[in-house]
Amino acid sequence: MSRQRGITRHKLGGFTLIELLVVISIIAVLMSILMPALQRARMQAKNVQCKANLKSYGLVMQLYTADFEDRLPESFTAIYSWETIREGMRLAGGGWNPSIPGEYNLRPDGTYIPYLQANVKSNICSVFQDVYHRKWAGRGKPGFTYSFNWWLNADKPIIPKITMVKHPSRTFFAGEECVWQANDASGKRVNGAIFNDNSLCTFWSASASLQWVQGFNPDDPPPYTDVFGEYHRASTRKIYSAMDRGELCGGVSNTVCVDGSVQEVTPFDTLRYAIGIK
Repeated sequence: MSRQRGITRHKLGGFTLIELLVVISIIAVLMSILMPALQRARMQAKNVQCKANLKSYGLVMQLYTADFEDRLPESFTAIYSWETIREGMRLAGGGWNPSIPGEYNLRPDGTYIPYLQANVKSNICSVFQDVYHRKWAGRGKPGFTYSFNWWLNADKPIIPKITMVKHPSRTFFAGEECVWQANDASGKRVNGAIFNDNSLCTFWSASASLQWVQGFNPDDPPPYTDVFGEYHRASTRKIYSAMDRGELCGGVSNTVCVDGSVQEVTPFDTLRYAIGIK
């Protein structure tokens, strides 16, 4: 009798191979259901953080323009000064790109840095950073991921004063630029250049001026020089696939407008959100 009880206890203490396979199958099914939801939750959290970063830039814009009679500096030197940019190019032996500051330990010293103070981490959107690393796997961590509206530029001057903007709620101050050249659904090019500095130039010209900007129609279609990217409201797989194919993925990017509001935009919104004075 005692021997039989021992056998029973032994049987109750373990699982058969079939039982283990059933448990593993159930876990696999649950993971397949939960993983996409967890991925979406992570992407949404990163989107919220990106918008908070841009909200900080909106405050920086207000503080700077209050100190400088509504004028804005050149967008190229918003995060790094020309001296630092030139030093980085010298050290790298080539052109400027967002990874150079980290590779050569160059500290942000641009026009807006004193206003950001302890919020220098606002320079980085983690989703944008992931896409950037996928695009340029051999580069280091980018020192910035946001670009500023080049047309809001008192140094040029193009739109020299923030008070000249007629539609603050649909004129972008800072946003996320596309890191790949993309074609639309019909195969037409959307942008001619890709993200490599702090300036988003919807159209670029060495002789750009206020009169030059006034010649554009907000509804003029692409191609533009630079465009907004597509880093949010789309899966990572979809973003990477579009980047590899040189296509659009149907996502959005975040931008902070002159009125301080943070909005979601697409590449096709670039011109109408840049022009400001129409």
